[in-house]
Amino acid sequence: MNQDKTIILACSSLTEYVEAAQASVGTKMRVRYLNRIFHRDPAEMQEHIKAELERMPEEIDTVLVCMGFCGGSWNQVQSRYRLVIPRVDDCVSLLLQTKDDPVSNLKTPGHLYVRAMDPSTESFKAIFERLVKAYNVDEETAEKRHKEWMDLYNTISVMDTGINQCRRPEYAAVVKKDADWLGAKMEYVEAGIHLLEKLFSGRWDDQFLVLEPGRAVLKEEMLV
Repeated sequence: MNQDKTIILACSSLTEYVEAAQASVGTKMRVRYLNRIFHRDPAEMQEHIKAELERMPEEIDTVLVCMGFCGGSWNQVQSRYRLVIPRVDDCVSLLLQTKDDPVSNLKTPGHLYVRAMDPSTESFKAIFERLVKAYNVDEETAEKRHKEWMDLYNTISVMDTGINQCRRPEYAAVVKKDADWLGAKMEYVEAGIHLLEKLFSGRWDDQFLVLEPGRAVLKEEMLV
């Protein structure tokens, strides 16, 4: 793999992890980020993915994708470059993968996952309150929806990536408030940049989908 002919295309939610993985394996490849906000709609994210692939410099031959299938965002996407994509369903599973077994979804049903450097940016209570305000939801309906969230989720899992310093008391305090609001327990789970280190160093085994130019991403090949 020629680093000068390779570009990393990543979700902005993984910025610090991409930087840490490049530092870990000693690569200095160019990176282009897709705004994480586009995850709100897989079709919208796909349009931005295609646009970025069209804007790639002509001299490159490989795009290393730091994302998962992400709700179908990559379905049927093709490129004039070689694409290398982790075979995971989303960015959470990407960071949860600490071994070499190809497993697309490592999340546990009923769990919400926190991985940010600043946990307040992933506060579920704050997200809920923004949605209530954005859609002008009345108090009675808001209480009903809150109860539905409490029924859906029983655990907030803090992803200890070794980078986000999530064992700090101030970090835990923010997450604990969210857990209390949901009536959920809080736990720590192992996570990290293992998959990104493999991706950047060219160790593309069965955990990755390697597509030559012109081949489309297919869900049945992507997810295992």
